Amino acid sequence: MNSHMKTSIAILRRGFRTTLTAAAVALGVAAAAPTIRAQTAANFTIVDHATGQPLSLTDYQGSVIVLDFWAYWCEYCQYAAADIEPNITRYYRNAYGNSNGVPVQVLSLNIDCSCDSCEDSYINDFGLEVVSDDCNWAAYNQWNYGGIPQFVVINGTTNSVNHAAWQVLSDPTGYLTNYTVPQLMKAYIDSVLTPAPVCVVTNPASGSVVAGSNVVLGAKLATNGKLIKGVAFYNGATQLGYIARPPHSLTTNNPASSLIWNTNYSLTWSNVPVGAQSVFARVYYGAKSSVDSAAVNFTVGAPIALVAKFTTQGPNLVLSWSGGSGNFQVQCATNLFKPSWQNIGAAGPGTNLTLVRSNKMCFYRVLQQ
Repeated sequence: MNSHMKTSIAILRRGFRTTLTAAAVALGVAAAAPTIRAQTAANFTIVDHATGQPLSLTDYQGSVIVLDFWAYWCEYCQYAAADIEPNITRYYRNAYGNSNGVPVQVLSLNIDCSCDSCEDSYINDFGLEVVSDDCNWAAYNQWNYGGIPQFVVINGTTNSVNHAAWQVLSDPTGYLTNYTVPQLMKAYIDSVLTPAPVCVVTNPASGSVVAGSNVVLGAKLATNGKLIKGVAFYNGATQLGYIARPPHSLTTNNPASSLIWNTNYSLTWSNVPVGAQSVFARVYYGAKSSVDSAAVNFTVGAPIALVAKFTTQGPNLVLSWSGGSGNFQVQCATNLFKPSWQNIGAAGPGTNLTLVRSNKMCFYRVLQQ
């Protein structure tokens, strides 16, 4: 234990517990770069407190995992829980992961299953979110240094550029009264780096000529395990639109050699001017990070006038047209001075529509949608 820290812990023995204070002279602690350990965490399976189902460490692959071992009677565990929930659990959820956009998952592990109601009160008092029961110490015995609270920070990503998969980054014992839990942990949590997302604009095609003033923009994205805040489309320095994602709504766990594409990013750019355009997508992830796709260059052509004509087909009329593409809607009105246009048929991508003759005068028009 660091002799330069005043550390409060609960000393544990099997079948026996007591709260004591292990104190060393507090000489002051200066913030420093974290010293990373080389230990690899072994997988364990315990019980999800809420569902009673098995829960394993590997269930949270793709995240930085924080283990918090506690017991309901441990005074310093309570101090730590009151610190961790707002300053680690909720902090990193609202920040879209660590400083690099990697998800952060806190697992609260109860090691004393002797009083269910006491445990439930503890969970409710501190708002614990993911709680498991480690009644047989299957997980705790990996880091059983004789006291609680016991904390462990693990790199659960498989594509980190600076840490091995399942590497134990930190495992301090006790709630440090001169150095709060978040201050101690954040340097380790934020040290996990993974590759940036990869984004490609898929629509329009590069070098294409687009007809019409409304252009559908699309992009696909490989998250590389990042939590994505949103995707924006730009024409030069002008933002055309932004598609937001709520916190923790997208977590793609994949190794560095794999690209898992999400294609749900699209919007319609309206009233696009005629001429050459250059569009790119910008992906926002983590607290302040972003990465741009390559730009796609395309041309918006001048609108082409539709030309329509009537021909007969037995007792009916056939309205046909040319000069446009896309989907079409046919409308009619009985008065051109104050027209009230009514839809009479959707032609879709077709270029003609059969009309039933009537005794009423009607003016027709074709709309390109």
